[in-house]
Amino acid sequence: MASGVSTRFESRADSDLASAALRFARRVHLGQYRKQTGEQFVQHPIAVASLLSDSGFDGPVIAAAYLHDVVEKTDVELDEIRERFGPAVAELVDNLSENEEIPAYGERKRALRSRILANGGDAVTIYAADRVANMRDWRKVAPENRQACGERLGTTLEERFELWEEDVEELHEISPEVPFLAEIETELDALRAEAR
Repeated sequence: MASGVSTRFESRADSDLASAALRFARRVHLGQYRKQTGEQFVQHPIAVASLLSDSGFDGPVIAAAYLHDVVEKTDVELDEIRERFGPAVAELVDNLSENEEIPAYGERKRALRSRILANGGDAVTIYAADRVANMRDWRKVAPENRQACGERLGTTLEERFELWEEDVEELHEISPEVPFLAEIETELDALRAEAR
């Protein structure tokens, strides 16, 4: 699991790769907004990348964090990611992209989680950071507005709680040491308390 953690001194190439990924994400997500918060969509991948960077990850992991929603949310294809950012980043982005052919929200999220957990490695770490960032976005929504927020996303608050609880259980099964697992549990506890 910790194989993605690198030294404190990131190489110039790693830094350039992450910077290029951020610029690309800003450009292709331009005009998109988060359904939870109304913020520019790119703030979400930036939040995920910041969590990872603050934990010592760099290079392809940070680049993939910036790009993890690009294939899913824009017209950009995986081949372009591979060409621009290399096969390691493209593989992570591919693992982190939902299968849009699955229409039901919960089924689509479970299929994504299953694929990520089966592939393991850095994809799991980015996924866990993504859960934390998503839950923090939900916490920005006033409790009385969360049901409407769920409807905008094609789900319900109850289904979201169920999916987050499954995330915790399945990540625990992989390892109690999965990065960001403690943060997911903290955010879930706070969301549960606010829902009472």
